This record gives sequence, structure tokens and C-alpha cells, in this order.
Amino acid sequence: MGAATLLGALGSILPLSTLQAIAQEKKPLEKTKLNVGFLAITCAAPLIYGEQIGSYAKEGLEVSLQKIAGIALIRDKMVNGELDVSQQVMPVPLTMTAGLGGNQQSIKVLTILNQNGNSLVLAMKHKDNRDPRNWKGMTFAIPFDQSHQALQLRNYLAAHGLDPDNDVKYRVVPPTEYVSNLRVGSIDGFFGGEPGGQRAVFEGAGFIHLISREIWDGHPCCAVSAAESWITQNPNTFMAFYRAIVAASLHVSDDRNRAGMAKVLSQPQYLNAPEVVIDQVITGRYADGLGAIKEDPKRVDYRPFPQYSAAVWLMTQLKRWKMLKEDIDYKALAEKVMLATDAAQILKEDGVDTPPIAFGKERILGREFDSAKPEEYLATLQKT
Repeated sequence: MGAATLLGALGSILPLSTLQAIAQEKKPLEKTKLNVGFLAITCAAPLIYGEQIGSYAKEGLEVSLQKIAGIALIRDKMVNGELDVSQQVMPVPLTMTAGLGGNQQSIKVLTILNQNGNSLVLAMKHKDNRDPRNWKGMTFAIPFDQSHQALQLRNYLAAHGLDPDNDVKYRVVPPTEYVSNLRVGSIDGFFGGEPGGQRAVFEGAGFIHLISREIWDGHPCCAVSAAESWITQNPNTFMAFYRAIVAASLHVSDDRNRAGMAKVLSQPQYLNAPEVVIDQVITGRYADGLGAIKEDPKRVDYRPFPQYSAAVWLMTQLKRWKMLKEDIDYKALAEKVMLATDAAQILKEDGVDTPPIAFGKERILGREFDSAKPEEYLATLQKT
């Protein structure tokens, strides 16, 4: 039997790690030409740099990067088999695997593309309205209902005494359209990936109320994802791509390689945004739109290791806001979707130490979250 046929047959009885162990034998790639989807936001830098620094070519891959307009569309293209691998906002790979939203398909997170890299932005008319307790009746753009942006925004509002279900409205808007919606007044603000926030400042349409790192330092934003069915059919190709994206992630996560990144990312085929805007995100030296220049070198980071703890917190929020109505084993789902063991092995081969593969802790809005005790955490939360 061919490797793909064999692994496809074994896929229902063997864990993915076993399939990958078989695949690591140096066999010919099942596919050399891949369609890889990305979103026009700074999160996509590792995918873009896989092309720029030749990581894909080194592994024998010819990757066609396809710019996709929004999260629902890139999800559907993966479900339909139009994309081999794709960027996806967290926690969508988890929700797809859990069957939330009617698109059940087992999806694996190879790596986290980026940490932080988002902003909560308000229209200039709200420059004297910085207290969230006064935001009742406002409309916010988010990229997707089950995105980490929507969940973090809800958590932030609830922490300030609002009822996120009833006190504000949400509008799903593609990342490239945040600023235009803000400018015409159809939204009061947005929580989304860069360069949206910095572009709003650049164009005088809004100001940065805070960057997402101020809510949850190190939070995952986007992931590199692939369908389990595709992985079992193309195990050698999968491992080749995995090695390539880890190498690209390590390249862009190195501060020494940040110079010139904005020029590359700003190109029309990638983010199609002013270089000066992207540079402020990448370097962390930025204007907030209210006259201040701020510095935060970790405004966006690109560490590829997928943490179980972050996945569990995001799932607790889906349950908290009744987007997920069924009881779920948070830890089992995190282990099923987040390929922490596999990422750790590839990083080790590259000489990089990784965090423990365990259910650790996160700190969100100053509060500790123990991912080993998700139900206890949920029991302490109140809706408003």
C-alpha cells in the first residue's frame, strides 16, 4: 500500500503522533504544490516569510499563498478542500473540531502564528469616553463571532460591569474593513488584528484605547491549521510543511530579523498597507492617536509553540457566553487539536527550548487562570 493509503486506513485507530512517526521516514512527498490561505494582517508574517526566506523550497514544497478576505471564508475554503493548510484565528480550529456552528471537522493546530498583535480601538469622537462602564449602546466590529477578539472583548466589558450580551452590539467585519467602517460611523470601535488599529491612527479615524497585550499578555491570535484528513493522506508533505513553518516562525520571532519586515509585509500581495503603519506594529514603537508615542517591543510576537492553557481559557469563554451549549472535556479537546508534542519535537530539533507540555496557567486582566481547573474557574464567573 502507498503511505497515504496506509495512513488513511490507520487514521481511525492510531493517534496522530504515531502517524507522524511513520511519516518522518524520509519518503517522497505526496504533494509538492500546496495552496495555503492567509489573512492580510501582521499575524501572517511567518507564512509570508516561509516564502521570503525559502523555508518552503528547502523542504521541497511549492507554496501558493492565497490572500483570503475573512475568517468565515478561509474556514469554508479549508472545509471544502480548496486549501491544504491555512491561517485561522483562535479558537476556530477548536470550535470546528467540536462541531460548533455546523462545520464539524477534525482540525489540527500545527503552530501558533503570533501572540498579542491586536488593538481595542475607538472612534475619535470617544476620546473623552475611556471608561467602559459608559459604553452602553455602542457597536463594536469583530472579525468573527467565535474569535478570541470577540471573547476577549466580552471578558473586558464584563470586568467593567457591562452585560456583553445586551449592553453593546457586535458587527462581524473583515479585518481590511475596520477603518472604513470606523470612518463612516457605522461602528464605535473594534477589537481586531493589526495593522487595523495602527491604520486607524494613521488615517485619523480612531485611537488605540489599549493593545491586546494589556488584557492578556502572550495570548494566541492566529494559528496554522490543517484538517486531520489531509494530514493522514499527506503525512510526508505535512511534516515538510511543519518543519518549514516552524523555521519561518523562529526567523520572524528573532528581534534581529525585524528590520525590513514592514517593507516586505506592506507589499500589495501581502498586507497592502503603508510601511510606516506596519513598522509601528512590528517594532512596538507606535502613536496611540491621542498624541502619545508608546513603546512595547512585544506588541506582536511570533512564538510557534501551541499552549494548552490558552486553548482551554478560550473554550471556557465560549461556554460562558453560551456559544457552546454542550458540556465538553476542555482538556481532551485541547490535547486533540493543539499539536504541542509535535511542535516541541520540531523546535527541539532546531535547538529551541519549549515550555512544559502541560495544562499551565494564564493571567488575564490581572486574574490567574488555572487551565487544569476550568470548571472551577467557570463556576466563579458571573455574567455581569
